[in-house]
Formats: sequence, C-alpha cells, structure tokens
Amino acid sequence: MPGRGSPEVALVLVYDIEDDTLRNRVSEMCLDYGLERIQFSAFFGRLNRNRRQELALRLAREVNEGSARIRIYPICDQDLKEMWSLDQYRQEKGETADRPRRPALKILSGEQ
Repeated sequence: MPGRGSPEVALVLVYDIEDDTLRNRVSEMCLDYGLERIQFSAFFGRLNRNRRQELALRLAREVNEGSARIRIYPICDQDLKEMWSLDQYRQEKGETADRPRRPALKILSGEQ
C-alpha cells in the first residue's frame, strides 16, 4: 500500500515484548506494512515518513498499557550498500541440501 510524503527509506524495526499475544499482533502488523522478518523480533523494509508515522501510532495503540520496547531505525542507502549478511542453517537428517550448510557470507549491493 503506497503512502504519500517523503521518499521511502530502508528501516529496521526491532522489539522486545514478553506477552505472546501482543508480540504476535505486533508481528502481524509489521507484515501488514510489507516489512520482511529478518529475525524472530526484527523486521526490515522500506516505508516513507507518513507510513512510518502511521505504523508507529498503530503500534503505540496496540501496545496501549502493555509492556514493550519497540525501535524503528532508519538506514541510509550508503550504509545499506555496505551491508553484510551471514546465513547458516543446520541441515536436519534426511533434509535436502537446499540451504547452505556452511556459513554463507554475502556482501550485498544496494540493489538487493
């Protein structure tokens, strides 16, 4: 859902929420905004300023009086171009080798 306002910027959203129900609702909200899960409690994506503010307000309403720590960190394009990613997965017995068994360090360009 495209928003209006300033150009989109990359961002990382992380949270620490103890309550399972609230944590699941926050997770679903992040997915609804098109963010990609990169860790259990971390999301990455691009949103313009209006959509970031809208998401922040919705998160604040959702948390209400619950206990939560939520951070939204914008990332500039230059830093994004220098991002490194290390993905390593354990292969279970009987699984196919569709994921790397050894650490796979990828230096990503800004287009990825």
